[in-house]
Amino acid sequence: MLSTQLKLLKEKRKLTTQQLSDLSGVPVGTINRILSGQTDNPSFQTVCDLVLAMDGSLDEIVGIKDLPEEGAEKKARASEEILAIYESMIASKNQWIHRFFVCCCVLTLVLIFLVCFDLLNPTVGFFRG
Repeated sequence: MLSTQLKLLKEKRKLTTQQLSDLSGVPVGTINRILSGQTDNPSFQTVCDLVLAMDGSLDEIVGIKDLPEEGAEKKARASEEILAIYESMIASKNQWIHRFFVCCCVLTLVLIFLVCFDLLNPTVGFFRG
């Protein structure tokens, strides 16, 4: 499985084994054993060096992410969904802020009315003459 994925990546990049060895720093013999499947469990560092030398992705090699386009589409959809959620939350908060503002204005007007009424009627209220 790993050898097949590495072979496909090598063919996709059109590299020779010698070029891959020069880019990765992994000896040619080691690369040949890995690509032929003779090495059952190559070290993580060796595989990482090979994949990075071929400008590949470790996720692609192990099958976590098959195609970068699909991952990009999923990320775009997820970010759009998150954006829609944030926009709805902001709209909801804006409605509550507007309602609070209106209530504060009404309360202020009621208080102004009560103070004016109190001042204009000296026999009633807090301000007596």
